[in-house]
Amino acid sequence: MSTMDPLFKEDMGPVLTSQLNNDTPAMDWFEKVDGVKWQGKVHVEPIHVNRNRGSYWSAEGGAPPTAGNQVLEHLRIPVRHFHGACRFTVQAIKASQSDKGAFARLMRLEMDNIISDMRVNRNFALWGDGRGVRALVNGTTATTTLEVDSPGGIAGATHGTRFLNVGDNIAIVVPETGALDEAGTFRINAVNPDGTDITLDSIPGSETDNSFIVKAFGPDTTLDIQDTDFQHACMGIRGIVDSGAVVNGYFGLSRATFPILQAYVLTANSALSADLIQRAIDTVGSVGQGDVQFHAMSYDTRRALLAIMENDRRYSHEYLMKPDPGTKIAGDYKASLTFGGKGVKCDHFAPFGEWYGIDNRSWRRAVLCEGEWADETGAVLTQVAGAVDTYEALYRIYENYYALKPNQSFRISGITTNVIVAQVV
Repeated sequence: MSTMDPLFKEDMGPVLTSQLNNDTPAMDWFEKVDGVKWQGKVHVEPIHVNRNRGSYWSAEGGAPPTAGNQVLEHLRIPVRHFHGACRFTVQAIKASQSDKGAFARLMRLEMDNIISDMRVNRNFALWGDGRGVRALVNGTTATTTLEVDSPGGIAGATHGTRFLNVGDNIAIVVPETGALDEAGTFRINAVNPDGTDITLDSIPGSETDNSFIVKAFGPDTTLDIQDTDFQHACMGIRGIVDSGAVVNGYFGLSRATFPILQAYVLTANSALSADLIQRAIDTVGSVGQGDVQFHAMSYDTRRALLAIMENDRRYSHEYLMKPDPGTKIAGDYKASLTFGGKGVKCDHFAPFGEWYGIDNRSWRRAVLCEGEWADETGAVLTQVAGAVDTYEALYRIYENYYALKPNQSFRISGITTNVIVAQVV
């Protein structure tokens, strides 16, 4: 066989099969509420943040109350710009024009999939806080191996590589100053399966421990901070459902000055319990008339919910003579459990060890550009300077996300869970 190898053909499968997970649950939670069309540079939402306090119970003949006023403020939502680009040569386009020559038309494959890839990237940002942080540097290094932890910038030693993948161009940012900790960008050449470190294309030197790792536009030895994700991402759920510890300046208003803009955040630092969840539900109901529409979390937190139900399931199964220790999600991992009749939804980008009770009735997606291919020159494809028969296409989305009443939702942090290190590409 080895001697006659050139004689034999290869038997190719009939279709191209994607190995990628393109689920984007968080995107749906915003897209299914009322959208807002952008007008002008900043979208402004008027909000009512305090009552007229000029009333009291007086004694007979007592002084009249000092007149007050309703307190009104504005949320000022800035536009965020999201771009994706793909490149191909004319030779590759022509070679893939028939079913005999290729499994798919190259140009269509690239242009369709970059939109899907961007949607997944947006789903990551929608679980963040607007900073675009993907991980933190863990210690210092003087080699191409960079130790990382705290996926998404959220404290935790497990699976620091969760939002970092081979091919990403990254930059390292000093949290205190917002300046680059290291000059230039670094390309990820490998991700350790144990989730603790990445291998870079060059030695970054000695970083500051807990520096931010963010994506950059591409390879650049003289990088400007503006050409990174840092502080340029859309607002995400963790910034919306926050008490001010993560995002105090909520679209131009201080949550310390206006506590009514604070979501309820409960730090458990313990195992999950029904009392913790009920306490949070009661609080958002009292403060903001919150009516939790559903609960959201990562899979590790859902398993923590299953753990507290385990003793009950052995006695509540409909077939007690044939006990089944599992639940419906054992046969369908996307199936939804419930808590208090409200669905428990999972998103593989949600933070580890956190439970979100979400009332998305006031959630908004403000849109300046819904999504389009740049074609101001009259053509979607533009020739790459200095390259023969090589073209690029640019896709863009201008938008941002916010909640008019963040106090209707809650977050429980620090739940003890069993995290599985499984890299999602």
